[in-house]
Amino acid sequence: MSAHRTTQGGARRALMISASMLTLSGCVSHYRAQEMETRISVLESKLEEFNEQRKATSTKHEAMFEHMGAELKRFNDEVLKALDNLRRGSADDGVTIGALRELVQSLQGDLSEVRFKLEQAKTATSAAPEEAAALPADKNELYQLAAERLTQKDLRGAIVAFEEFVRRHPSDIRADDSLYGMAEAYYAQTRYEEVERAVEQILREHADAGLAEKALMLLHDSYLGMDKCPKARDALRLLVAKYPRSNQARAAQRKLPQLEKRCP
Repeated sequence: MSAHRTTQGGARRALMISASMLTLSGCVSHYRAQEMETRISVLESKLEEFNEQRKATSTKHEAMFEHMGAELKRFNDEVLKALDNLRRGSADDGVTIGALRELVQSLQGDLSEVRFKLEQAKTATSAAPEEAAALPADKNELYQLAAERLTQKDLRGAIVAFEEFVRRHPSDIRADDSLYGMAEAYYAQTRYEEVERAVEQILREHADAGLAEKALMLLHDSYLGMDKCPKARDALRLLVAKYPRSNQARAAQRKLPQLEKRCP
């Protein structure tokens, strides 16, 4: 389990303790939220086990993806319903509502991470065994190949190579470049949800590596592509707040006034 996951788990437990000290009628309970966290952990364990075995040829891969995708969708619907309940909760228990809302939003973040890892597993498995075997063992050659494929508009090939680079070398200085390359390839394919997940991973794991501001601008563009104007606006607001001195922040400041008028 990653250090990020451990740190996040500690913060979430603290939220659970504070939330459990009060009662919130009509909203998601502390124990319900704890059950949600357990189910996310089970999904993560299933995915990690699957990733260990995915190099072996198996006719069960597609069924596995379908099952996990359906499970993720059902769980995501439950989390969204819980958040909606919180928004309509009693104003008299503001402290509890705030603690539980923060907890459920944290669970949403975990869920998004699991979903992104599932998409990465799909991409890796969809590559033919010969194609995966043909990828260079040397990390410099692998990264160069991924970059060349992206330049040559071989989008699927670029995604496979960049994903493999991140899988093999998650701590390499070019891991964030690889994630951003994946996001660009997804954007060119109008696969905006995958862009969102790749950008979220950049913001979680490489927020200070230098590409986060460009990733946020790409996220803004993707949200517009999905007709999610408020989220596009929020991405620009975050960009300006976190990276105020960047060129991307200046571009965001020029775009924001029009988005503020356009978005409800």
